[in-house]
Amino acid sequence: MKTLLLEYIFFQSSTYLVPLFFLCRCVIKHLEGLVVQYDLTVRDSDGSVVQFLYGEDGLDIPKTQFLQPRQFPFIEDNYEVIKRSQGLDEVLARLDPHTANKHFGAIQRWRAKREVACPRRGAFLLFSQKKLAKLKQTEEQRTEPQHVHSRRAAALQLVQQWHSLDESSRSKYSRKASRCPEPSLGLLRPDVCFGSVSENFHDITDKYLQDRGSVNHNSLDANSLRQLLHYKWQRSLCDPGEAVGLLAAQSIGEPSTQMTLNTFHFAGRGEMNVTLGIPRLREILMVASSNIKTPMMSVPVLNNRKALKRAKMLRKKLTRVCLAEVLQKVDVVETLRIENHEKLRTFKVTFHFLPPDRYCDDKLLSPDQILHYMETRFFRLLLEGIKKRSAKLASIAVETRKATLRDKDTVGDGTADTAGVDDGDGEEEREIVDDQGNEGDADASDAKRKDKQEEEVDYESEEDEEEEDGTDDGEDKDQGDEEEGAEENVEEPQPETAGVERKKKKRAKRGRGEGEETLNQMRVNSVLESNPAIERYHYDVQHELWCEVDLVLPVSKVHFDLTSLLSTLAHNAVIMETRGLTRCLLNEATTKTGEKETVLNTEGINMHEMFKHSDILDINRLYSNEVHAMANTYGIEVALKVIEKEIKDVFAVYGIEVDPRHLSLVADYMCFEGVYKPLNRHAIQSNSSPLQQMTFETSYKFLKQATMLGEEQTIFLIMPG
Repeated sequence: MKTLLLEYIFFQSSTYLVPLFFLCRCVIKHLEGLVVQYDLTVRDSDGSVVQFLYGEDGLDIPKTQFLQPRQFPFIEDNYEVIKRSQGLDEVLARLDPHTANKHFGAIQRWRAKREVACPRRGAFLLFSQKKLAKLKQTEEQRTEPQHVHSRRAAALQLVQQWHSLDESSRSKYSRKASRCPEPSLGLLRPDVCFGSVSENFHDITDKYLQDRGSVNHNSLDANSLRQLLHYKWQRSLCDPGEAVGLLAAQSIGEPSTQMTLNTFHFAGRGEMNVTLGIPRLREILMVASSNIKTPMMSVPVLNNRKALKRAKMLRKKLTRVCLAEVLQKVDVVETLRIENHEKLRTFKVTFHFLPPDRYCDDKLLSPDQILHYMETRFFRLLLEGIKKRSAKLASIAVETRKATLRDKDTVGDGTADTAGVDDGDGEEEREIVDDQGNEGDADASDAKRKDKQEEEVDYESEEDEEEEDGTDDGEDKDQGDEEEGAEENVEEPQPETAGVERKKKKRAKRGRGEGEETLNQMRVNSVLESNPAIERYHYDVQHELWCEVDLVLPVSKVHFDLTSLLSTLAHNAVIMETRGLTRCLLNEATTKTGEKETVLNTEGINMHEMFKHSDILDINRLYSNEVHAMANTYGIEVALKVIEKEIKDVFAVYGIEVDPRHLSLVADYMCFEGVYKPLNRHAIQSNSSPLQQMTFETSYKFLKQATMLGEEQTIFLIMPG
């Protein structure tokens, strides 16, 4: 038992590790050409810029440990040691921190005057907000409003006043509408301009210095400590020549081995299913498809009572409802009858629906809508399904019969007896074919009888095909019976029966003589006229909780289970839905500030439908895990952040943390061409390095292509330090 258990564990490990190893290999081969240059940019083998600053701050990840707030007291205590060992006074004397300090001061002054970080305002917009209301009041006092070229006179006067302003007056509005200055790292290179640090590091440094000044009264002044921390920042920049692409690939590949044996393809998050583990990593990195397994959206609901109330109705409206969810039971009664020397099968199908109080809390649906769907859509789907199932079973049917005592005879006798039984007992013999397409079990030892049965089946199937072809083309010259004559007049490809068409014509004649029909009778007649195979239909007029339909079909040589077909159709029949969405849930979430808010989560994606409900939902915070949908709606820059967040969330489930600088490099490489590019054999074709292409897969193909096109690759060697 121990041996079997170990073998099973090793087998499971290898099963999970094979796709993991291939994933790691693809990531490594794509990213191995990314190197930090002397200008701190990350470039590909041909010099294409993938990142203007590695990790968006230029820091080397192992050196960032001493830039955390918890290490600041240690740096402060060792100020004198650092000053003597590294000649800090001489170094700081050659550096100029005033440019960076001046830039940070401009940013702080801008933020102090404005509450919103990036207001969408302009100078003319501020001017119109101040002047337009007064101009409209003046215009309303007139008896007749004046319009020039479909524009109101007040708007024209506003434009004229704006153009008549002098430069000093315009500059007053321009200063109020000025945008926030660019971040320091976007304008000032951190390796050249001393004090050019990230905004996050600048904020935590100021916070530490403020807390330190209120608690401790040491001899080291705040300015000296700030310069020391900025000096540590500059010394922590990534060195030129660093193979950051390989480091990013290894940072994803190594921790992914820790979650292979503990992952499931789907894991519950509340009541929503999300793909996790290696399958999700493959979706993001290797496949990069727009058709992911579990697409979803999340939109916060506006924080007011009216919006929260309407969000519940919106959830019901957007949720897809299938027939099986409101169907209580289905009764099927099958009978055989002979009419005009023809064998007919009659199915009496009764659909019982759930009471409305059973589903009104979750679904925005009424019994009348259910019956309307049954009458206009489901019955047609049912008859089409019957026809397809019959055709499928007829193509794979094998004729069988009950075993008799004569089967124990010799091969020759058994063959002769079989023919006699087939001729005599035509009613007892039946073809039994199950839904799975399993053929009937014949006696394997009696080869001749089996061959004869197959020949008979083939002969009969050929006759059936000839009859069907003759019916469709209207060329039945040899057969003049009533059944074939009725089939010629039917245009809709539905199951047909003889005699039903004549009854339908008689009912139509009686209906014309009766005058106006009631609404209920009109509904019944519309169902009866939709297909000749429907003989009778009636429903619960009072409560609309059931409906019953009688189907008349010709007896065929194959038998199918109508109950299983109804079950399949009921689960696939959609009564109401919003395109792209299957289910919606309202969940409570906690924001970064600790406040609780209601979030609408959806299975499926339809952003344009969400935009229609901006009075209920906070559309500015809409999020989806489908990268292509976010890129097409908001742009490729948003796709970068979605890739980073999705990879981070995959590892976070297992308690694994990957540095965001690695994730940002992977996301930038996948999107730096302007599209969301996967890390697979197809995307390597756009790589600029022939050597990198040849070492991935199909070396001869890329070698021949590079030779024929005359491609070149220059190998640069950058010595760090």
